[in-house]
Amino acid sequence: MKKVLWLLLAAMPMQAVANDEDPIAYKCYYCTPDEMEDVALAQGVGRHYVYDAQKLTIVGYDVDLRDGALKAESFVAEGWLQTQFLGMMSLYDPRDGEMRHFISDVALFAPNTEHGRRYRHLWGQDLTALNPHHTQARESVRRYLSEHSELSFLDTSKSGGRLLKFHYAVNGDRPIVASMNFRGNESSYSYYYFDHDARRWSYLHSSLPQGYSLNPIQERRLDFAPSEGDTIFDYRAGDSPWTEAFIERATWAKIPVHGQLPIYQAVRFTCKRAADDIQCYIN
Repeated sequence: MKKVLWLLLAAMPMQAVANDEDPIAYKCYYCTPDEMEDVALAQGVGRHYVYDAQKLTIVGYDVDLRDGALKAESFVAEGWLQTQFLGMMSLYDPRDGEMRHFISDVALFAPNTEHGRRYRHLWGQDLTALNPHHTQARESVRRYLSEHSELSFLDTSKSGGRLLKFHYAVNGDRPIVASMNFRGNESSYSYYYFDHDARRWSYLHSSLPQGYSLNPIQERRLDFAPSEGDTIFDYRAGDSPWTEAFIERATWAKIPVHGQLPIYQAVRFTCKRAADDIQCYIN
């Protein structure tokens, strides 16, 4: 019964979904008022917003057809829209146009732990699709992000369900991404993206240390051996939390791991695939 409740809650939208009235913002950098008006006129009849990312300003325009010519009347953008614009711009990286937010030391109780007597904090291992409790874990993080003060500008309850879109990302292929690490496992990172149309945070993937790099965590059985032959996973001495987590994920994927972990030595896992059979070995 408890599991069913979690699934129902996870499926419930927290805010209104996208509608045809979502305003679109068009760029105009270091523009004069006349140049910003020209951008609005170029969009044709309707209500348009033009922004300057350098000056962090956004202006609204009502464009209509009068006497056979397009005319634009400027107005001060609504308060809720300015809040959304400034919030999004605070995450904007001009180098690639992406919007990112990093949160450190996230401390959420992991599912399937006894909070009253013994608990541990959630981390990337809990979010992988291989984990039997990943649905609850992902929902906990989604709720955490939905309530995070620095991301509150995404709450559309005060804007009549409307949420600003930037023209360059109007197709939804440039979402806001939240990355985070976790208390007790600071080297573990997880990533969520904000689905603009659904008004929800959704899980992307998690990464864990592997040797001297940060690599995506396995989310499915074939990630241990994507192709025929051998796939190598190397870990440094002292990486015992990550090697033990690797074995746990393999167990969830029903992949045998042969051999014993050495004490404070570098570890190499060799996963061999032949057709649908996958076996991993500790070298």
